[in-house]
Amino acid sequence: MHRDLRFSNDPLLKKNCKALFVSFNCLMLAFHLARVSFLNRCAAYSQRKFAKLLVYMSGYNLFHGRGNNSLFVNAKCVSLSILLFFGILGQANSQSQTNLSDDLKLYSQAVKSKDYKKASQYAIAIAKSYHESKETNKAIDQLNQAQVYIKKSGDLSLLYTASHQLGMLNVEIKKYSKAQENFQNALGTAQQLKDGTLVKEEYMNLASSYSLAGKYKKSIEFADEALSLAISQGDTELQQKCYQLLAEYYSKDGNARKSAEYKAQYNLLVKAQQSEELKKREVKELQQHIAKAGIEKRATQSKLTEQTKILQQTNDSLRLIENSLRVTEDSLKEVEAISKNRQMAIDLLQKDKELADVRIKEQETRIEKEALVRNSIIGGSLLSLALITVLVINYRKKIKTNEKIDQQNKNIKSSINYAKRIQEAMLPKIDQHPGIFDNSFILFQPRDTVSGDFYWLSDIKNGEHHGDIAFAAVDCTGHGVPGAFMSMIGINALNGLVNRGITETNRILDSLDQEIRTALRQDISGNNDGMDVALCIYRQRERILEFSGAKNPLVYIQDNRLFQVKGDVHSIGGVKNKHEFLFKKHAITIDKPTLVYLFSDGYKDQFGGKDNGKFLSKRLNKLLLEIHHLPMKEQMNILQRTMDEWKGTHDQTDDILVMGLKLDPSNQ
Repeated sequence: MHRDLRFSNDPLLKKNCKALFVSFNCLMLAFHLARVSFLNRCAAYSQRKFAKLLVYMSGYNLFHGRGNNSLFVNAKCVSLSILLFFGILGQANSQSQTNLSDDLKLYSQAVKSKDYKKASQYAIAIAKSYHESKETNKAIDQLNQAQVYIKKSGDLSLLYTASHQLGMLNVEIKKYSKAQENFQNALGTAQQLKDGTLVKEEYMNLASSYSLAGKYKKSIEFADEALSLAISQGDTELQQKCYQLLAEYYSKDGNARKSAEYKAQYNLLVKAQQSEELKKREVKELQQHIAKAGIEKRATQSKLTEQTKILQQTNDSLRLIENSLRVTEDSLKEVEAISKNRQMAIDLLQKDKELADVRIKEQETRIEKEALVRNSIIGGSLLSLALITVLVINYRKKIKTNEKIDQQNKNIKSSINYAKRIQEAMLPKIDQHPGIFDNSFILFQPRDTVSGDFYWLSDIKNGEHHGDIAFAAVDCTGHGVPGAFMSMIGINALNGLVNRGITETNRILDSLDQEIRTALRQDISGNNDGMDVALCIYRQRERILEFSGAKNPLVYIQDNRLFQVKGDVHSIGGVKNKHEFLFKKHAITIDKPTLVYLFSDGYKDQFGGKDNGKFLSKRLNKLLLEIHHLPMKEQMNILQRTMDEWKGTHDQTDDILVMGLKLDPSNQ
């Protein structure tokens, strides 16, 4: 249409059409601005009312421009529409900022008046407004400032809220280390508040944040804490979530066995909940059935009432018939008396006949019984003889079979006991290594006759490290006979490596990993067996303790403070790593009396206690710190007694190995 106007010679038509075109473009611009700006900034006005207002503006333009020959009038209408639109838009924007502005003013007043509690509350509200408007960094700054005022006010509830919200915002922007620090602060505050629900929530937040950061060991640790609380408080919903997350974290950490254990616990809990729901459904159906039976009972009672009325009518009829029968009965009595006399004579004759028949039957029965008894005695004798013969034959066979089984069991037990003696002979003796091992203990408790855990001691007698002492606590895959085979391979490998002059802890673990893979041909056989190792070498002249770990940690205590050095995340042997991996070496200066502890996972993973939970590393570390000042033998007795009390009537879960050693540079 606009293209055709260029060829029209009517100047009035040209002016009106141009005015109409300008009004139409203004209307389109207004609708576009309403859609973009209005939705984001004008929450106080509904979109429908605003659209109606724009239509009214456009109608005003068209009405006042209609029939008017002046382009100036139409332009004025368009200008009026634009001014009206931006005036309304500015008013809506002002109202959308009212709450934030008010909070900022109140916050400033509270700070000036040193009302720190109110200042903290307004700061948290301002942070929430910034977060809703996608200004996350401003929200974080505001919450950090809120914490300053909260600490001055001493309000623990507000301190928990600020720490928790900071953690959630840092997770949102993927600053996981900051988030973990915030969640740790929130956990400490929740524990001060003694609010079990908040404590569980922060344990779960910490587990989730460490998982997002790829630190699955820490995730497992906090998920275990949450699980312990859930079990003690009977929170089945959280137990189910914890079992599911622990199965996921252990799977990502490469521990398929642990993942399978927690997955099984999760499935058992889900089935129990489903069974409970099924019982509730059955009770509801039974109640419905009882209600239905009540309705049917009322219907039956109604029918019985009707039948009672009919029976009453029938009884009335029967009374009439009874009266007529009495008359007939009197006449029949006379006939009955005559018949009775005749019947008595007939009965006497009949009884004589019956008596004769009974005597004959009794005689026949007696003869049959005598024949039956005779035949029964003969048959029973033959059957008893056959049964005795069969029992004697079976008894002799059973004796031979039992003797064979007993001999096999004796052979198996003899073999296992022989394997135990071999394993004990291969394990080092503390009295063969005098000096630093005079003040030490080894708590060694296999689950079965032979063990998959073993301890290792060796004097270094060659090279520049002559006189140093190497010792280790090793946990092989499995327990019993399979674990014992792995322990013998490990002992021989460690002795061979030291004899070949390899005397650095990290190099020993690197070489041990290669030797285990070669011995078990893991590259071609698919065998995934391996071992977790905590290895130390004490340099007596330098007074330095070197440590390298394959999953297992080192715990040592100096000046009444407990320190834990974690091992590397890789085991010896097992699944081959995609990338080349070398173990790390840690050095600890022994310039003061130091208690050193090495152990396998059997002690901390033992199930027991009133909730049948794991002992856990946290409880073990606390116990070691409490008893470290006692003599070493007494420490071992306390560890043994504590484990027996914790285990109670439960079976031992795994082999248990704990080594303790006191290093005192003043005695060397």
